[in-house]
Amino acid sequence: MNRPILQLDSRVRRSGPDHFVEVEVGDELVFMDAGKGTFYSLKEAGIRCWRLIDGGGGLTVGALVQGLREEYEVDEETCRRDLSVLLDELTAVGLVDVGCETPQP
Repeated sequence: MNRPILQLDSRVRRSGPDHFVEVEVGDELVFMDAGKGTFYSLKEAGIRCWRLIDGGGGLTVGALVQGLREEYEVDEETCRRDLSVLLDELTAVGLVDVGCETPQP
């Protein structure tokens, strides 16, 4: 399946942490939505991505791609595609927000 590739200047921020609780369990990072009682988990590169966007101001997709490529042997296109899938999933459950760094007209 061909997915649209995110723009490198799109900024990624964690969503409001007040309704999510996170804990490391073995090699997984597990999240619980306290309001819904729903659980989510990340492993390996997903955890690293989560740690990279930990800062309150967010990080651009380009910076995430660069950070992930420095740690994993992956070409840029594959990294961007896989990151797009992960960010789509994290956005769908309300863990992150992805937006454009500069306002569009």
